[in-house]
Amino acid sequence: MRRVLGLTLALGLFMPAGVSAQALWDSPSFMAPGAPSGLTMALTDSDPADQLGFIGIWRRAPAPVGVGFRAGISEAPGDNLRGLFGIDVSGSLASFEGAGNPAALWWTGAGVGVGDYFTASFPLGLVFGWTGTDGQVSFMPYVGGHVVLDVLTEGQDDLELNGVLDLGLDLGFSSGWIVRFGAGVGGHESLGIGFRIPTAGR
Repeated sequence: MRRVLGLTLALGLFMPAGVSAQALWDSPSFMAPGAPSGLTMALTDSDPADQLGFIGIWRRAPAPVGVGFRAGISEAPGDNLRGLFGIDVSGSLASFEGAGNPAALWWTGAGVGVGDYFTASFPLGLVFGWTGTDGQVSFMPYVGGHVVLDVLTEGQDDLELNGVLDLGLDLGFSSGWIVRFGAGVGGHESLGIGFRIPTAGR
């Protein structure tokens, strides 16, 4: 499984970047070992087309347990808006000995962008993450990548395969708030910043 995922990712990262202005639900991925449960709300800026957007992510349990649900809106050409909907699932690949409790997971999912036209996207990725603390602040950086198959209906049906390098950092505070930074580099280029709202169990 790891070899198949690694080969798929390597091929996707060398594919030409897509030029469609589709709305992105999978980038930034905000996906890492221990991605927090509860509600994450984030502002995003996606290329191509410099689209500003907002997305909410709900998880019942930290990744890779359970399922993540995503919904949001994004700018579209002509002062229009598009709806974003997605679902992700993941599984543990490995936990390593060493400082920071490094771990790896795989993830996949399916989602759509709905507006003047319809886009369906199907990602498959790998992520490596670490944890650390400094006083009352926890640091959870991660790096990985995913390939995504986009099914486009802009003008005529088309398929695109894009590779994305995923980067991110979650900062957790004793209050239960988690500030989340994410970026995607490649076919689904994006930046995002948001926060996880504290839950009863933090």
